[in-house]
Amino acid sequence: MPHLLDVIGDKMTETTLLVLVLLLLVGCFFVVYYYDRKLVKAITEYEKRMDEKGILKRHFSKPTT
Repeated sequence: MPHLLDVIGDKMTETTLLVLVLLLLVGCFFVVYYYDRKLVKAITEYEKRMDEKGILKRHFSKPTT
């Protein structure tokens, strides 16, 4: 069974490096995107709970004077 480096060659070509870097960047983007959606969902649920308790109404209501 041939070794992986024998199949693709001993040198990493410019194209291979570019593809690997682009895949890494796309992967990082999706990780950040997923984590951001998770945080926004958690914040929204937290605000909803605080609104039901009436805590947000006290702090973010307009002054009456």
